[in-house]
Amino acid sequence: MFRDVAILVVIAAARWHQARHHDQQVAAAHQALAYLQTAYEHAAASPLAALAQHKPPAHTVERHAQHLRAVLPDHAEQVLDDPAWPALAAALAQAETAGHDPRQLLQHAADQRALDDARSTARTLTWRIQRLGERHAPGPRAQAPNAHHAVVHSAAPQEPQARRR
Repeated sequence: MFRDVAILVVIAAARWHQARHHDQQVAAAHQALAYLQTAYEHAAASPLAALAQHKPPAHTVERHAQHLRAVLPDHAEQVLDDPAWPALAAALAQAETAGHDPRQLLQHAADQRALDDARSTARTLTWRIQRLGERHAPGPRAQAPNAHHAVVHSAAPQEPQARRR
């Protein structure tokens, strides 16, 4: 998470300096960004490889691929072709074992921030899923009202905004 914050700060600094035509500072920010990305690549390799070693059975991987295609149709094939896909599948399986709904988790991870500028969408989703999966999964009693709420509101006709209270 610290790395993410550092990268965002460097990107913000680069844009700020670029808007003010501070060319040397822009170049320095770009160089710092390259160093941070290289450090990330080096630091992430081992944890991703370790996670990928816990790749779930083929039928589970395929089920998670279907969730991915449903939730992120524009990114799905790119993620499935990414070398980090086995790590993402393992993270989804671990979260599911902990009681999370993998489809909802993927949606929540995708909604956190745009994925279009990620160097590796699969790696980005893997880290987000791991962070989200560490949170306590809602139990069946907590999920029941949410499911009922979703069914009631999707089936009920919508009233005009002025009539609602």
